[in-house]
Amino acid sequence: MNKVIKCIITIFLAILLIQPAFGFSGMSSGTSGNDSSVQPIDFENATDSDQDIVLLQHLVEMDAVKLESANQIFVRETFIFRNDGTQNFLGSLRSWTPDGAEDVRVARVEMMVDGSLMALQTTINGNIVSWNDFIKAKDPLPPLYILEYSLPAEKTGTITKSMDLNKKFIYPTLLTKQPFSIILKVIKGEGESISLTDENGNSISASGNPRDEGDNSVLYGWQQPLFKEFNVEISQPVFTTAKVASYAIPGIIILLILSYPFLRKKSEKLRNIERKITETLKREAEPAEYESEEIMEKTASPVEIDSGLSGKSKYELETEKREIQSKISTLDNDYASGDLLDEEYEELRNKYRRKADAINSMLNTMGGKSAAEAVVSEEAYGEGINAKLEQLYKDHAVGKISYKEVFFYFLFPSISRK
Repeated sequence: MNKVIKCIITIFLAILLIQPAFGFSGMSSGTSGNDSSVQPIDFENATDSDQDIVLLQHLVEMDAVKLESANQIFVRETFIFRNDGTQNFLGSLRSWTPDGAEDVRVARVEMMVDGSLMALQTTINGNIVSWNDFIKAKDPLPPLYILEYSLPAEKTGTITKSMDLNKKFIYPTLLTKQPFSIILKVIKGEGESISLTDENGNSISASGNPRDEGDNSVLYGWQQPLFKEFNVEISQPVFTTAKVASYAIPGIIILLILSYPFLRKKSEKLRNIERKITETLKREAEPAEYESEEIMEKTASPVEIDSGLSGKSKYELETEKREIQSKISTLDNDYASGDLLDEEYEELRNKYRRKADAINSMLNTMGGKSAAEAVVSEEAYGEGINAKLEQLYKDHAVGKISYKEVFFYFLFPSISRK
């Protein structure tokens, strides 16, 4: 018995190697084109009971690539039924197809003749597809039956995109033939993974001894399986490593740009690095201009730096000096709080500092009392004149001086200023 089974499997695999592509040209025409493949049927010694029919092998091929552009899965199933009875079988053979199966076709392969195909008429009732055929009793080379169909299989999911295939081998009252051997071949896309579970949700991937065929296909096999159905899930992560990198790198760059002002305020080291880079780039871009400005800043006098101070009084200069000192104080506070860049702070502070130095130079050139002291002195002088005039009026009233002396002092008070 084992030798017979091995022989059948060998011939079965040989046919698959000869015609590896899915689908066959003869299936669409309804005839094989070779009448010698049709064997005479012995109606007198035939039964329609399938009690002696056994399912030696069931191969399920699932191709998730062939019809991917149409969001479909192509499925091809191959069966080896054998008649162990003493009577020929002439009756109905059945299989289960998933919901939504389209373009369902069945064909018979005659291994005894030349492996040609003969399309068979099918009847579909819900998920059950059936066809009538003749199987000779005790035939050492029983025929193969091929069932093809396509399934809608749009990939769904947020984190992973997946599609599923459910296949039942046992179905109450209609399908009772448990296969002696089940082979599953899955053709998947690049980067996709496969998960297999039985009717109870238990994983059966490892028990199928998966073997990578090297063309993005994986082959599984079970001898005398205990499960009644399997579920195949093909999934692919939405965010692959390459996709994550393509989104993460620009995101990190944007985050650094947005957070840089805050980081700069907190990090003195970062500000120093920025200042050095700025100075280096400025020197490389405009070396001659930079050097000339630096030399001019070192050699220019305060008065040359701000010629707008000329012509102002001492009091005006001191008022402007106090305003500049206030601006420098405000500038220092803004810089300490991080509201100014280093180059902005240094540029403004140097400008205010040079102007303050120019004012101090002009004040030193003027010499004497400060403007504030001059104001106080003038006020005191005016009070002294008023007091002197009041005394002169009193002296004139008692006859000590003449009216001409009072008038003379009124016209020329500076003569008696001391």
